[in-house]
Amino acid sequence: MVLLDVELFQFADWAIFREVGAFISACCVRDDDADSQLDVRRYGKCFCITMAPENFVDSPPIKQQYLDYLATEKSDVTDNGNMAEDYNLEDFYAWALEPYLLLFESVAPAPKPNLRITIYDFLHPEVFHYSLRAVDGELTPVQSDGRGAGIMPLGIQLDNSAFSLAWPLFLPKEIEICITNPEDAIFVSPRKVLINALRELENYKRITESNLDPDIRICSLLGVVKDDENQLIGLLLTYIDCDFLTLACAAEPDTPASTKQKWVDQVTGTLTQLHEAGIVWGDTKPDNILIDKNDDAWIIDFEKAGTIEGDLQGLEKTVEYVFSERAE
Repeated sequence: MVLLDVELFQFADWAIFREVGAFISACCVRDDDADSQLDVRRYGKCFCITMAPENFVDSPPIKQQYLDYLATEKSDVTDNGNMAEDYNLEDFYAWALEPYLLLFESVAPAPKPNLRITIYDFLHPEVFHYSLRAVDGELTPVQSDGRGAGIMPLGIQLDNSAFSLAWPLFLPKEIEICITNPEDAIFVSPRKVLINALRELENYKRITESNLDPDIRICSLLGVVKDDENQLIGLLLTYIDCDFLTLACAAEPDTPASTKQKWVDQVTGTLTQLHEAGIVWGDTKPDNILIDKNDDAWIIDFEKAGTIEGDLQGLEKTVEYVFSERAE
């Protein structure tokens, strides 16, 4: 079995709540009113939870609390640009999900061992529709018919010229999501958010068609996932066994100087190869450098526009960060 990293196309933030055994895959708030919807996933099930001020008319305090939380969702900052301290977005999610704890466990119980989940399964979960209401002064889940609600779709349509002929195509059913810990099955989700798909594809195409050293430590595109309607669902990227450790976290004050120098030399060498091939990184910073299990440094994220000069300036700042006493 070949391990790959999967990058799905989704335009919402993903918030994991291990205390409730679920994660929020989408939070939609209408600009013209105070209606909202949370899409919550657990073990292959999706709960579409709608909320609106009229749901809480029986309890003015609950209604006001909802409106206060909603203001946090619409804007994380106050008028003077400071973070709002009275309300917390995660508190809003916890407030809305707490009444669903027993429901999650009964409707979406833990699956049998050796669970097999594909990208298709992730894209097509079994959906349950509920509204959150105030009943006798308590927040209460009420099952609904789901009219006007639905999970946010994945996938974008791009011209075939955006793809390299060297990239193999896969259907969502052909890509199995690797689950090493049974508890991880609750939170099977895309690895990252991708917004500027076309620019990143252009860079990956340039990388594929360049004569780079096959052992170069960069995140390369190895295949694409499309559905039956030719919608681009995601990218199959080099799997980097790093447990999400970035240079920003690895470069601590007590890290040996020889290890820091090794990372700097590796990143500098990789960036030199890219520039010689006419490829711009575009987002040079410690957060975009992964440190794998062998203590080697990998360059990732090619979705931003930039220049060679900008890359070199970013590299200089990265080196300064690595050797600074406050690097954490």
